[in-house]
Amino acid sequence: MRHNISITMDQKLFRQLETIRGREKRSTFIEHLIVLGLQDYANKKEKKNGDNLFPAYIADFKPKSA
Repeated sequence: MRHNISITMDQKLFRQLETIRGREKRSTFIEHLIVLGLQDYANKKEKKNGDNLFPAYIADFKPKSA
């Protein structure tokens, strides 16, 4: 199931996202960046505390085309 959310962001950040995403759909690209960020965050926490914060599916998550 997919959920629709809205966010606000700085104009410079928005322009940077638009520049680097190319022809990929915006929502797919942002979802991919969020997953990468969550994986990095979980890895850092796990190394520091030995805790696995996220279910295994986050590690293997590949967004479906919207």
